[in-house]
Amino acid sequence: MDALTRAPLSQRAAQSLFDEIVGGRWERDQQLPSETALAAELGVGRSTIREAIRLLAARGMLVTRQGVGVFVRSTTPNDSWDRLAEISAIADVLQVRIAIESRAAALAAERNDAGEIAAVRRALDERDRMRVAAPEVLATADVDFHREIVKASGNAPLLALFDSIRPRIVSAMAEFLSLVAVSADDAVDHEGIVSAIADADSERAERVTREHLLSLVAAVSRGVSGATET
Repeated sequence: MDALTRAPLSQRAAQSLFDEIVGGRWERDQQLPSETALAAELGVGRSTIREAIRLLAARGMLVTRQGVGVFVRSTTPNDSWDRLAEISAIADVLQVRIAIESRAAALAAERNDAGEIAAVRRALDERDRMRVAAPEVLATADVDFHREIVKASGNAPLLALFDSIRPRIVSAMAEFLSLVAVSADDAVDHEGIVSAIADADSERAERVTREHLLSLVAAVSRGVSGATET
């Protein structure tokens, strides 16, 4: 395999392993080389290999046997590589959102502006009205809600950064909603974020926002239904 030099490394590593499996390098039930060996072969870190393995395991091609190693579960993907790429791209956007929105929630709680909090609640009410709407409509309402939180932070550069990638966030969320169903926990998660901000609890606001978005990363990587939405 050729060494990997372009980002995102985890996706490129997954694609390289994908090609090798489909191409017949390893047979079904055969064990892959160690993470260290694969990392050296591809010119990436072990964490990148672990992420690549996780992506392929989510697609049913690999399985990790605790204390033994990673084995080929199937040489026939249950999804196309395009779907793998889509999942990876959504996860990447969610990681960016974690960096922006968790800090914004903390700042919004510290600032605790009554008018801004009222705007956040109105945006949440509007988002909740769209829970049964088409993915694109709900995604837009959802991002509008989260933008109000970033605005409530009072940090103009943070808001400008959010706005600069807002179209990509909306697109990623629409794609997310086409893969993962909204669960009953969705409303609880969002109300928890708003409550923490209203209570001026910056630590809790940052933590619950981060935990919620991390749960979405895990959900989309598994490609399963029944997870909470953004």
